[in-house]
Amino acid sequence: MDTTVCPFCAVGCRLAPGSDGRAVGHEGPANPDGRLCAKGIEAFRAFDEGERLTRPRVRRGGELVPVDWPTALDAAVDALGGVRDAHGPDALAFLGAPHCTTEENYLLQKLARTVGTNDVDNRARACHGLATGAVRRRLGPPAMTNSLDDLATADLVLVVGANPATQQPVAFNGAVRTAAHDGATLVHVDPRANETTRTADVHLAPRPGTDALLLSLLCAVVAEAGLVDREFVAARTSGFDAFAGSLADLDVERGAAVAGVDADAVRAVGRAVGEGDGVAAVVGTGVETTGLGTTTPDALLNLLLLTGNLGRPGAGMNLFRGLANEQGAVDAGCVPDALPGHQPVTDPAARDRAAEAWGVAPPAAPGRPESELLAAFGDDVRGVLVVGENPVVSKRDREWVTERIDGLDALVVADVVETETTERADVVLPASVAVEKRGTVTNLDRQVQRLHPLADPPGAARPDFAILRALGRRLSPAPFDHDDPADAFAELCRVAPAYEGIDPDGTDGPRRWPDGEAVLYREAFATDDGLAPFVPVDPDATAAPGGEGLVLVAGSRAGGFAAAERTDERLHLHEDDAGARAIEDDDPVTVVGAVDGDSPAVEATAAVGTAVRPGTAFLHADPADPLVRRGVDRVEVRPADG
Repeated sequence: MDTTVCPFCAVGCRLAPGSDGRAVGHEGPANPDGRLCAKGIEAFRAFDEGERLTRPRVRRGGELVPVDWPTALDAAVDALGGVRDAHGPDALAFLGAPHCTTEENYLLQKLARTVGTNDVDNRARACHGLATGAVRRRLGPPAMTNSLDDLATADLVLVVGANPATQQPVAFNGAVRTAAHDGATLVHVDPRANETTRTADVHLAPRPGTDALLLSLLCAVVAEAGLVDREFVAARTSGFDAFAGSLADLDVERGAAVAGVDADAVRAVGRAVGEGDGVAAVVGTGVETTGLGTTTPDALLNLLLLTGNLGRPGAGMNLFRGLANEQGAVDAGCVPDALPGHQPVTDPAARDRAAEAWGVAPPAAPGRPESELLAAFGDDVRGVLVVGENPVVSKRDREWVTERIDGLDALVVADVVETETTERADVVLPASVAVEKRGTVTNLDRQVQRLHPLADPPGAARPDFAILRALGRRLSPAPFDHDDPADAFAELCRVAPAYEGIDPDGTDGPRRWPDGEAVLYREAFATDDGLAPFVPVDPDATAAPGGEGLVLVAGSRAGGFAAAERTDERLHLHEDDAGARAIEDDDPVTVVGAVDGDSPAVEATAAVGTAVRPGTAFLHADPADPLVRRGVDRVEVRPADG
């Protein structure tokens, strides 16, 4: 029986159609027992058929009207090609998506670069920008340094800014919970108690914005207790003396008070980290918030380096990505500064390798990330190809975004349903969903798996691969003569050394890049000198945070299509903060910016308890969206009739 990969998260469970439209799990690399979570069971019911785009559309007389495929493709090529001819290739932008296959993201970046621009990006890079940036600067490729199986052997698991028990339940149960049941200590760092906290031995709930400070305090405890792995530090790192000097200025008692955590608990966790045989960090999008001093990912890497917990089993920096092919999209080079396989666009050897495969050399200067491209819409950027993404709902003010999109000369969108972005497009191309596609995806621990189409796309919808191949043949001077996704994957393997020898089926070779390796950096880091640098702690790290109102903590959107129906959209308040505002559990409340008097008002229902720390208000990303778009980070909450 053919199976495919679940489209709802980055764990990579295998599944097939079951009864009543539901999916059933099948044994696979990420779910060896064949189990699925509640989200995976709905893989074939992500959309009602009536929601799907089924025919291409072209804007005529201000209206989007149905047309056939040749007409739509000609219109897309005329629009994008016209911008290139009039303003040059850097007036075009190409936006991909983690929902698309690796081959589709590969074709998108190949199209961009052979047309003449590195202005290509995808949401996966933006979602984990701080974490992946720190890993790239200090270790090597932005990916998990270890594997899920390896994670299960850790002596201590430090989960920071993530709730994998909910967001990646199969991985959590198979790796993190298994480690805890086998005696590992589980430490959860998050301002809100959640499903992951229930399994944890220790919950540290720092004041929002002080996660990096807390992790630096753990480093200080390790140093004070004489638990630094001196041999590892001397052989594998650089910059230790400056880092050690910055730690000397940290006072654990004062720092713990600023972070709002118990100093004795900080000391106990710090000693446990220093004494552990293997310490593995698991991080999510919660580490992306900026705050006091050093960034949270940098502080966490400092801690792992200080204790020798990189480059060996049962340890490492393990980024738990949210969407199905976030890793594959970045691996494929759908980013502005790296070619496939995480090779810098500034590397002449990497550009030569791409040119040999494409017949066209990619540009040498890095392109712009999506946030900068969006700001340039209607100015430097005149035409955009969007594949499986909805930039209108980016974390910016909607009026600001729509004004820029409306300023474009050409907007071509390939998607599976109507969105706020397709509504404003000049050409709309109906695409297939994952269970209707061939190709590959790469899961969160670098395992490549093949997709098989187990359903037919509705109407005239086509896979993004077919759409991009057709556009490439019309727009690019490079050959886009790939017979199928397997042919494109073979080309990717020639361009990206990390993928060389990878077999998505795992029958004739390893499926995890590079070369089946579960643990990266055993001998050296992928830096210029092979060493991982320490980053000194910012001297202002213990400056007490301040501000009016409650700190807004927005939950993650991870979970893929159709996740909204399972979303807890209540506003979670600590009982002390609720009491001070005369708010009781289940009361209707209004949430507004504490400083921005013009911020939108969000209506919600209060959930009062002790799950969130005092001084914070937790709201899922979807209902919090209007506030996040306006840059609101502190809110006031009042009874709805107040």
